[in-house]
Amino acid sequence: MKTESVYPEHWEKRTRDEVLVLIDEYIHWYNHERIKQSLDWMSPVQYRQSQGMAA
Repeated sequence: MKTESVYPEHWEKRTRDEVLVLIDEYIHWYNHERIKQSLDWMSPVQYRQSQGMAA
């Protein structure tokens, strides 16, 4: 998990459900919204769909 999402010193202040929501949001961003130059400026999901692969 990237430190940009949840700083280690703040983990103990969050509930289990809050942490799970943050992780889910990060995974969604990483796969659906993060664009990459190496994928022709598409997100991983967009790239897979453009190649006819399942997302």
